[in-house]
Amino acid sequence: SDAAMSLPSMIGVSIYFGLVSLFMHQRRVDLEARVIKASEEHQDLRMKTWKLSRYVSPQIWRTIFSGREVRLETSRKRLTVFFSDIKGFTELSEKLEAEQMTDMLNHYLSEMSQIIHKYGGTIDKFIGDAIMVFFGDPTSRGAQADCLACVSMAIEMKKHMRIMQQHWVSQGIETPLEIRMGINTGYCTVGNFGTEQRLDYT
Repeated sequence: SDAAMSLPSMIGVSIYFGLVSLFMHQRRVDLEARVIKASEEHQDLRMKTWKLSRYVSPQIWRTIFSGREVRLETSRKRLTVFFSDIKGFTELSEKLEAEQMTDMLNHYLSEMSQIIHKYGGTIDKFIGDAIMVFFGDPTSRGAQADCLACVSMAIEMKKHMRIMQQHWVSQGIETPLEIRMGINTGYCTVGNFGTEQRLDYT
């Protein structure tokens, strides 16, 4: 009689533990699937974030991701502003094929951007072969240090052009290109201009 009663109990217990084990296994499988999906989404987000970061300067990027609210507002600050363009570039562009012209310009802007970032400048914009950079916002090391950084950057750009000229000569561009530069320090209105839907930091 006891054996007859214990058998159903044992079957019931076995079924119970079997169901619990199946449930736990399914939970683990679901959890692993969620972890994999979250990891893929995280990687996708990182890739999109990296692509987006290439459209703005590192200083602006850090400001956005610091958690600070992005608003349509400006302020008056003492900035050192740098402008440059390439002497004779328009005439040269008329002689070059579009692909060669594009490669040359992208190479030039890439090399100059590395120097700008090295000295902490904020790239405002590229206008064809022209570059506008400023020092003093969104971060500043002080007006004098900003000026020195800008001038040091300009000197290194001039020196680096000699290396780039050698590279261009090897590609058949023998016109010796030179950078024209202007630097000025003064109070400017800087910040986000535009609309609530589309901002331009300048």
